[in-house]
Amino acid sequence: MDNFSVRSERNFHNLIVKPNHMHLLDKPNGYASAMIKSSLSHQMRFTVQVLEEELCAAGSPHVLQIKLLGDDSREPSSWKLFADGVCVADGSGAFARECFCEGAEAFLDLCRDAVRTAELY
Repeated sequence: MDNFSVRSERNFHNLIVKPNHMHLLDKPNGYASAMIKSSLSHQMRFTVQVLEEELCAAGSPHVLQIKLLGDDSREPSSWKLFADGVCVADGSGAFARECFCEGAEAFLDLCRDAVRTAELY
């Protein structure tokens, strides 16, 4: 973190907040893939796919689905995570974005914990 403070800002024109940088679990490998893979919705879907594969490899397979809600296909306003048809977690798109800003695997950890806590057999 730098020592920036809104109180120390002296340029009084075009004041904006720079959005936090999202850490991507599915890394782009070119410009075209970056356009797709940098969206929150793609990262959320990819995370669920990774978790489903991880659970299957560990011998605890579950059918995972994520439902993204809202008008913007790239930035969902809310989401619901289902494991074997049971809603195990839900939240706002802003919360999910904050997870990815914290770290690439933060949303994955959250989803993993939600499935584990649901104790599905």
